[in-house]
Amino acid sequence: MMIEGRGFAVLHGPDAPWAGWVGSRFLEEGLASKHAAPGRALHRLMAALAPCPGGFALIWDHVPSWMEALHPEERGGWWEALSAIPGLTLHVKPAAAESIPGGAFRAWVHQPEAPVDALGEAWRSGFLGWVPEPAPQWSLPGLASLKPGRGEEAGVGWIWGEAVVPLGALSALLESGDLGRALGDLQGRLEQAMALRLNAGAWPELPFLRRSVGWRLALCGGAEYQRASGDFDKAAAMATELKDRLAQQLRAPIHLGTCEDLAPCAALGQQAMREGLPWRASLALPPAPAAFTPGLAGDPRTSQPLTTRATLPAAFAGLLDHASAARLRVPAIPSEGAVAHLLKSASPEMAIRFIPPDLVPPGPFDPDHPWPPAAEFPQPMDPKAGVQQTLFDLG
Repeated sequence: MMIEGRGFAVLHGPDAPWAGWVGSRFLEEGLASKHAAPGRALHRLMAALAPCPGGFALIWDHVPSWMEALHPEERGGWWEALSAIPGLTLHVKPAAAESIPGGAFRAWVHQPEAPVDALGEAWRSGFLGWVPEPAPQWSLPGLASLKPGRGEEAGVGWIWGEAVVPLGALSALLESGDLGRALGDLQGRLEQAMALRLNAGAWPELPFLRRSVGWRLALCGGAEYQRASGDFDKAAAMATELKDRLAQQLRAPIHLGTCEDLAPCAALGQQAMREGLPWRASLALPPAPAAFTPGLAGDPRTSQPLTTRATLPAAFAGLLDHASAARLRVPAIPSEGAVAHLLKSASPEMAIRFIPPDLVPPGPFDPDHPWPPAAEFPQPMDPKAGVQQTLFDLG
């Protein structure tokens, strides 16, 4: 569900949190039978995801004991069944990523350095995305971040919803206070609805602590803000101030990140043009559809240079609470050298996933903002590939 206000849009569920996450030990607790455990684990996970229209993240930080007893073909079939659950995102460390059958799951691998060797090939082929972060932190793109202690496993968490705000509207929202009032009213209704759910027993086997449930403040329109010659240092300061105000007013955690959903960005662009709002200046003029670009980098649906699509404004370096995702459509699988050269220019906070021609780009498939053919996108270039070897190098 989505509600709109002047300069913001809020995504939320009807009577439960918008999204959540849980560690993989959840798939083992209470499942005594090793024969029935794989199917029951899938059922338990789907029941946890059902109330969350915004998606659910499974953090694979513990291998269930029943999985070790499975035949390799049975284990592969279980991963394939897991990959078919709509709205589920898998997050793994390198050791766990190597045990997943190739292409069975579009997971995010979390490690400080870019993947290499077999894991690097899976990453460049689009089967894995890479989130650059040190252990034991888990930065979930488009959701939140959590920092369990060393040796500890990830717990469970929820967010009530996602407040999407264009950079150009930050000053107006700070002045009006409309966003805080809208979120406060909505949070009150959702808390009452959750109380009814819990009393009726219509909640999965996961803990729910009301005071730990927060909101996600998702920024968009970075490309339009830059075209309008906006001051990113000022925008970063206003985003931080808005986050602090909301946390104080709602008495809930606020996760500052970027919006990856085209729908609210398009709705906010249409609202700005329809109502003649001040931050409409850099939007496309009619008859072109008006829409803000998701996130703070370049539009992933346009054939801009890769660095434009994988670079955040310098003022937001280290400011966001979790990684922003750069989904890079490429005309062919890039080489190791080309990717290494790209990473020298990309923002270190960006989580990167390549989308070669044989993979389907992510939705929604909007007629006003279609994905161009993969051949129209630039290919990452390896500067060393065109260097001719000398006789001394050959010797």
